[in-house]
Amino acid sequence: MAERRFTLVFFVAIATAAAATFGVYRVLDTTKKEAQIPTRAVVVTTRDLPEGSRLDAEMLAVKQWPAPTVPEGAFDAADSLVGRVTRVAVFNGEPIVPGRLAPVGSSAGLEVKITPGKRAMAVRINDVAGIAGLIQPNSRVDVLVSLRDESSRGQQVAKLFMENMRVLSVGTQIERGADGQSIQATTATLEVTPQEAERLLVATNTGSIQLVLRGFGETDSARTRGAQANDVLASLQGYQPAPPPRAAPPPAPRRSAPAPRPAAPAPAPVVAAPAPPKPDTVSVEIYRGSTKTDQKFVKKDSSKTP
Repeated sequence: MAERRFTLVFFVAIATAAAATFGVYRVLDTTKKEAQIPTRAVVVTTRDLPEGSRLDAEMLAVKQWPAPTVPEGAFDAADSLVGRVTRVAVFNGEPIVPGRLAPVGSSAGLEVKITPGKRAMAVRINDVAGIAGLIQPNSRVDVLVSLRDESSRGQQVAKLFMENMRVLSVGTQIERGADGQSIQATTATLEVTPQEAERLLVATNTGSIQLVLRGFGETDSARTRGAQANDVLASLQGYQPAPPPRAAPPPAPRRSAPAPRPAAPAPAPVVAAPAPPKPDTVSVEIYRGSTKTDQKFVKKDSSKTP
């Protein structure tokens, strides 16, 4: 009797354990199904792709992504992306979305890097303006202009007038070298708006420009008033500017000389009266013995009218 009761208790315990196990399994299975997140097929990259890369089948793969995290417009078939060109850099494992690709039919080149609404403008640089070749594609620079201000007596003025400009290319190189070596070139292409292109052209024609390299991730704007030659001299320690030359006193007004008096008329020359003509005489020698005498006789003027 006791043995039969023990057997009954044993089977009841086994049935209870089986029912409890089945109940726990159902609860766990229900919880798992409720916690399971739906997924979608998404095309991702299998390597880092720089901007301007032409996609092929080896660069793409299809992965299952949680549906809530799939980016808007993500592609689900890799065949539709073969031959497209990336407009920006895409990193390994990132999904491909339309905003990262150039328009259909675009070829790899500089035009795929230009942001819609902007333009590419090349400016001439040298070793100094190009910071000894250290400016790379996709660098950010400020543009410094130096020119003469005619309204300030022709003083040299320097001013930052464009900030946080994107460098699209340096020379013909549109990608940053993996080794980071300097790029020696005579031109740099900046991404500008149409209005910025107009001002930049005026700056290059009326003065000289220089590119100022910004730090990585630097987005702050600098508000400067510009610098002149006087500002540079004022910053030199111990410099004493020479006093301005004194202005010469104005010349004393000249007194007008009195008008010259009219010259007195010269006196008429005195004409001397002609001397009366000497009378015509005749000399006669008279001998009186041994004595000789001269006797003069006046000859009568025969021209006078009697």
